[in-house]
Amino acid sequence: MRKMSLGLIAGCLALAQPAQAEWVEASSDHFLVYGDLKPAEAADFAEQLERVDKLLRLVTATPDTPAERANKVTIFFVPDMASVQRLYGAGGGDVGGFYRPDAQGSLAVTPRSLGRIGEYMQPQSVLFHEYAHAILISGQRAAFPKWINEGLAEFFGTVDPRPDGNLVLGRLPMIRGFALAEQKQMSAEELLTSDQRQLDGTGVGHLYARSWAMIHMLMLNMGRAGQLDTYMRLVGEGVPSLEAGRKAFGDLGKLDSDLKVHLRSRKFPSIVVPASKVAGGRASVRTLSSCEAKIMPVRVRSAVGVDEKSAGAVAIQARKAAAGCEGNAFVQRTLAETEYDAKNNAQSAAAADRALGLDPANVMAMVYRGRVEARAGKWADARKWFVKANRSNPDYALPMVLYHDSFSAAGQVPSEAAQNGLLRALVLVPQDSSIRTRIVMSAVQRGDLELARSALLPLATAPHAKADAPPAKILQMIDQKKGKDEILKAINDAKWTEVTKF
Repeated sequence: MRKMSLGLIAGCLALAQPAQAEWVEASSDHFLVYGDLKPAEAADFAEQLERVDKLLRLVTATPDTPAERANKVTIFFVPDMASVQRLYGAGGGDVGGFYRPDAQGSLAVTPRSLGRIGEYMQPQSVLFHEYAHAILISGQRAAFPKWINEGLAEFFGTVDPRPDGNLVLGRLPMIRGFALAEQKQMSAEELLTSDQRQLDGTGVGHLYARSWAMIHMLMLNMGRAGQLDTYMRLVGEGVPSLEAGRKAFGDLGKLDSDLKVHLRSRKFPSIVVPASKVAGGRASVRTLSSCEAKIMPVRVRSAVGVDEKSAGAVAIQARKAAAGCEGNAFVQRTLAETEYDAKNNAQSAAAADRALGLDPANVMAMVYRGRVEARAGKWADARKWFVKANRSNPDYALPMVLYHDSFSAAGQVPSEAAQNGLLRALVLVPQDSSIRTRIVMSAVQRGDLELARSALLPLATAPHAKADAPPAKILQMIDQKKGKDEILKAINDAKWTEVTKF
């Protein structure tokens, strides 16, 4: 079951939109936006996202490939933070939005309103922040310190898209205002070496704030033009962070003094990126049919994730919403997913067959037909469906992941084609950590520690990664040239890797 572990929350299926909502879909090169929005509002937001995407790719030299455009990020608009937090589940008490990269389809949930905290941040700031992380991972060729990853994400998280198409960079993240105003701040040396220490909650808050401030100064202070690029180049070449900082920034005491002056400026400098530099494609908008609109609250809930407790209730709601909509492929594909998650295999297969009868190229219907066969242990039949789905859309990662996992689930060694497919899936969705864990395990088993290390590096150095988490430990073992068997034992002992549980 490809799902997050979320508890059943009373009323969660009513959270998405008011009754009789008129859902719209805005489609652009990299995004699908869904919500109870006016068509012009949905189109404008999709086009804003395209401009931000273009900016991030320009700054990070991340290419824009046809494969990436084939794996659009789905954005679900919900009314408020309470709706976001119910969808997020356990630990979501202070979540203002979230982004989840996934082979089945990367998605984000964002609120239309933040309520009282709206004076401190924009509703889409979290989305911009997390999407910046996603682009950084996509184009990352080196392991950068957390202060770089978080500082850049904070900097781009406050991007201000203007109606004329310009983007304004450099706004103060108001939610960091308290941390920035505190008397004791991280010194430049402490910031450059922050990866070497375990930070508490207050320390993490200071790291985010100070990282933003340092990035802001290094990018907007003309007297330090080019220094950030030099630092990142040196780190990429393997120079330790502190040494790279001294070489790129010069005297660190002077850096601290300059930052203090920068933060005391009456007006923070900003950059206006002209619309011509970040021009993107136009979004097309359609109003969902009545059948599609009825099932969209279920679609959002199912896409975000269910567990064994909530899956049955979601499937019941899906059946109610699908009643009378047997002729709609979108509805039947959604129904196939919810029935599968509830372990109603025959009903899932029937819904998938109805979807395919209406839309023979419906890749997700093929996927669920294959998943049902895999759950029954009919591995050859399951793989035929996964191959068919792959041929229908070669740039969709999920069929390749499931094809690979069918071998592991059957207790068989993945074929060469399955291993190659997994590598292709990583190219398509480099942000999906579960694909990386599969590749690491497979590569270590084959003794290809170089491949294992390259797949592992972004996990071990991810912005929210813990120093004592399995990826960091396994990376250390590889760098210490430990034997294959010892590394495999450590991976197994940590129960770290993932395989689809059909």
